[in-house]
Amino acid sequence: MCIEILAKAPDITSTTSWSDSGRPCGLMIAFSSGARLWTAITTAGATGTDPSAEAPAAAPPLPALFDDAGKITATRAEQYLTAVLLAGLAPQIASAYGYSTTSPAQHPGVGLYLADGARAFLPFIYTAAHGKKPHTRPFHLDAAF
Repeated sequence: MCIEILAKAPDITSTTSWSDSGRPCGLMIAFSSGARLWTAITTAGATGTDPSAEAPAAAPPLPALFDDAGKITATRAEQYLTAVLLAGLAPQIASAYGYSTTSPAQHPGVGLYLADGARAFLPFIYTAAHGKKPHTRPFHLDAAF
């Protein structure tokens, strides 16, 4: 679902799945600048609340992804990806949020509340600017990419 929604967004040229021995699944998002972002995907079961009582969150306008230098920061990526996922109007997604919007995040990423009460988490694992390789250690993100 996320691959399909993100692939349709302006400023995203492709979204594919990736895996390695340490993280069984995730997304690799390529941006129009050539920068790339790798996320993990983890989930948690329903918390027992009735999600049908909650209306899906309205999609915010797409924020600017790039700064004045044409770079992306983790905070900008969180805001942009959150808005894109909400704008996809997928009935499975009740709401989405950037980790940094709820409190200072140790690791940036995007969280999803799903319509069935479950949650999905997309922590940012690697970043790479155009023509660069990602850092070899997970969660060691570039300040701008």
